Amino acid sequence: MPDWLKRTGIGALIGLIAGLVIAIGTNLDGFFLKTVLDGYEFRSYDSRMKAKVANSEEASIDDIVIIDIDLSSVEGLGNYKDWPHAYHGQLIDVVTSGNPKAILFDIIFDAENSFNFDLVNALVSENPPATEDLSAATEQFLISNDPARFVESTAASNKAYHALVFEAADTSTFLYPMDSEPEGYAYEQHILDLPIEQAQHLPRADRIGNTHLELLSAAQRAGSANFPQDEDGIIRRAPTAIFFEGPQHVYPSLVMAAAMDILDVPADGFSYDFDKLILTLTNRTGEIVRELPIDAQGRVFVNYYGFFKTFYYLPYMYCFDPEMLPPEYWQDRVAIVGSSLPGLMDLRNTPVQETFAGVEIHATVMHSILNDEFIRLVSKQANFWVIVITCLLVGILVSLIIAQPILAMLVPVFVLVGWIIFAYSRFLVDLAVWEIVRPILAVGTTYLGVFLYNFLVSEKDKRFLKSTFSTYISPELIDQMYESKQEPKLGGDAGYHTAFFSDIQSFSSFSEVLEPTKMVSLMNEYLTEMTTVLLNRQGTLDKYIGDSIVAFYGSPMPVEDHEYQACMTALEMEQELAVLRAKWKSEEGWPEIVHNMQHRIGLGSGDIVTGNMGSTMRMNYTMMGDTVNIASRLEASAKQYGVYIQVLDTTYAAVKDRFEWRFLDYVRVKGKNVPVKVYELLSKKDKLDPNLAAAVAAFHEGQALYLDQDWKKAIKVFKAAEALEIMFPGRNTNPSAIYISRCEHLKKSPPGKDWDGTWTLTSK
Repeated sequence: MPDWLKRTGIGALIGLIAGLVIAIGTNLDGFFLKTVLDGYEFRSYDSRMKAKVANSEEASIDDIVIIDIDLSSVEGLGNYKDWPHAYHGQLIDVVTSGNPKAILFDIIFDAENSFNFDLVNALVSENPPATEDLSAATEQFLISNDPARFVESTAASNKAYHALVFEAADTSTFLYPMDSEPEGYAYEQHILDLPIEQAQHLPRADRIGNTHLELLSAAQRAGSANFPQDEDGIIRRAPTAIFFEGPQHVYPSLVMAAAMDILDVPADGFSYDFDKLILTLTNRTGEIVRELPIDAQGRVFVNYYGFFKTFYYLPYMYCFDPEMLPPEYWQDRVAIVGSSLPGLMDLRNTPVQETFAGVEIHATVMHSILNDEFIRLVSKQANFWVIVITCLLVGILVSLIIAQPILAMLVPVFVLVGWIIFAYSRFLVDLAVWEIVRPILAVGTTYLGVFLYNFLVSEKDKRFLKSTFSTYISPELIDQMYESKQEPKLGGDAGYHTAFFSDIQSFSSFSEVLEPTKMVSLMNEYLTEMTTVLLNRQGTLDKYIGDSIVAFYGSPMPVEDHEYQACMTALEMEQELAVLRAKWKSEEGWPEIVHNMQHRIGLGSGDIVTGNMGSTMRMNYTMMGDTVNIASRLEASAKQYGVYIQVLDTTYAAVKDRFEWRFLDYVRVKGKNVPVKVYELLSKKDKLDPNLAAAVAAFHEGQALYLDQDWKKAIKVFKAAEALEIMFPGRNTNPSAIYISRCEHLKKSPPGKDWDGTWTLTSK
């Protein structure tokens, strides 16, 4: 099976498993992570809601108006708790006369204490006021404090809706569950006609806490004003109805009670589909007028339109006085009576703001219903498939490019950023709520799974190779070995490679002037830097022999342009050694011989056998062959010419146009019968020092005369070249000086007319 196909399959499997675990496992009731993830999902929902309302303007919605018991009303009418109920009756009369759609009271009323009214009324009946002014004042008092007016005005208006408060039983305070509505409450026109199997899904209540039952009975409808909070104390959802368990009656919410009449929905016009999570409202003609997205308890998500006071607020004291606000203002508007005063305890925590008036939440829900604008949770099935398919794709993509960690890490990052942007845009455009937290967790788990599999299983072989060969093979070569699934062969492997030898000049002198610990420190630093250069150029370290470095190129894995890489290694080692010399000069404790350290390098390309060689008990990955021996001799013989990088003609031929050279000799190295051409590697192409370039040009001119056996002229030219040679501490000779000596010798002992220019070295 192709490796890419195997990786694809494994990545897809990991993605599938991660997707299924997150999409299914974290949604199981009772699973400890479900509550945690739901909490984070709510936070992501809150951030989307804040983004939605970010540009909202205060008082920008006025089709639903909040009649606010605010500070100015309290200052003008006195302490709210002292207000006679007749004020509310007057408010109903004034607002109703303006033909509103509805007037809702987000206030729970207890029956009013009528002692003062009854006392004044009795006194007036027995003893009418003696003066006209007193009579008028008494009559005004009785009108303004008539406790019956609130109930009468509610009953006379067909637009007044009052709040029910539902409670849980608490036997410790003698609040027991009720088997029926409180006696005296005429509830029959207020309840919904709903099948019990639907009713049982709704939020449940044990008791009705209202005490002013006459007022409730007079209302057009009554509905629950309860806003249950989520576990974190934030109000995100509003009930559409409450199931009163004792008598098994269903009451709409306060807003839904008014919306029923506005939309002409009868008591049997509610139909809950808890499979599709839809509440269908049907009017009296059988027409579907609304389809509300709901949760598993029949609640709607509150579609907040802005921050506190996005809806129009009017002070209570203005609204109940027709001279201050004409009743015509209320034409086709919905009025909701409530309070924004902190002292009246109706401030709530919402996704858009921590301090938000509860009455405005009712206004928000009413506006959402009337304008058919609802927040819609995307189905669990849709979220499930998004998670699974996304994890599959991420698993496959990451598996295919896991060898490039940064690129592989970008895959989940781009996917998650894209998903977040998509989820936000869908919410802002059409109020669709896609999950964000679980997809993030699933994609992150997929990436982690693929990474761990790759590290623990797939990368096992690569780690083995690195642990085995990293000390003498470059990381790039190890990766190449792993990707091609080629391991170094046991035994010999013949091929065309380049051998490398280096040795420090006059190394024995170092041990004479350096203590052993200083010598070890010096060599460790030197060998570390040189080996780094070698490995960076894809060389394979064979061994260290004291101060010598033995290496080769092109094995155990092929290296493109290995001749070039070897030459660049030699030049870069020269540069690095210059850096080390400068460093050692700046440090105390190093003698002058260290300041002037030089090394010589020999390079040769040809047929070389590489492989694990040695005994069955101990092996070494090394090289053998005639080319190896010649390269070793070139490094040793370089000192005879006073050069520092000596290169075999086979290496030269492969890269001659990429570097600057000096042809040194046609030489028979010690121990070899066949002569070879050797060159001095000077620099990269067009990077040669001008003075050295002049010396090399003169040297080559002298070589031409030398090969023509014109010894006298050759000596003259070589002397001119020697004057141009660059000498530095530690360099005892140079090629021009060597050839001068050689010409003088051959002048006395001519080689003969058939001489081909070969020179035999008698020592290493």
